[in-house]
Amino acid sequence: MTKYAAFGATLDAGIQQVETATVVITTVTAGDANFILTAAGMTGSAITTVVTLANGDADTTVATKAVAAMNLDANITAWFKVEAHGPDIVLTRLVAAANDATMNLAYADDTSGGLTDDATSTATTAGVAAVEIAAVTNISGPGLSADTEDVTSHDSTAAFEEHVVTILRSGEVTLDIVYDPAAATHSASAGGLIYKLENRQYSWFDLTFVSTYNWTFSGWVTGFEPSEPVDGALTASVTIKITGQPVLE
Repeated sequence: MTKYAAFGATLDAGIQQVETATVVITTVTAGDANFILTAAGMTGSAITTVVTLANGDADTTVATKAVAAMNLDANITAWFKVEAHGPDIVLTRLVAAANDATMNLAYADDTSGGLTDDATSTATTAGVAAVEIAAVTNISGPGLSADTEDVTSHDSTAAFEEHVVTILRSGEVTLDIVYDPAAATHSASAGGLIYKLENRQYSWFDLTFVSTYNWTFSGWVTGFEPSEPVDGALTASVTIKITGQPVLE
């Protein structure tokens, strides 16, 4: 069995870029509409997704159909998480990277009718490339777990208890740092851990081990507690609450 030393592990933090296109309609008539997604670095950009609409489709229906069709394209799903929120089509970069000003989702009628063609989507959240959090001494987590529910009944076999698994918990990541209030990744200025906590900033994290393995996950900084011992260094304990599924790569 291979053994790994923990020394040299890093935790990077950045912001995933988000782009939103809002579907606006009058009265939809049956036919095909085109949704054109552009992003620097995405294979095949610009990608045109053809979406078949039906008479009377609502704006939310159009958005849902477009998202379903876009999620069938491996080049899109390798780059984005694509979701429908009502009439909004929301595209979130899977990783944190420098902001791509070319990112755009346009849509227009082809053989369909009733869409209010829109060549420009909305830059909802600017992307910020991930940078290493400075002076980390200890990292713990993610703390993965599974909730269970007791489903034992009167006819359970041999009267042994029975359980089903319900929610999978992503847990938290905690880290200790040698705290430097002026350090960019620690401070209350944009990009710092305190800034992320105070501004409730949804962030992307990359926990890299010395080996070729790493965890990537998104979440919020929920705790920052400095420590000032009279005979020691200025340090701080940080808590990150994960949301969604962490990915082991």
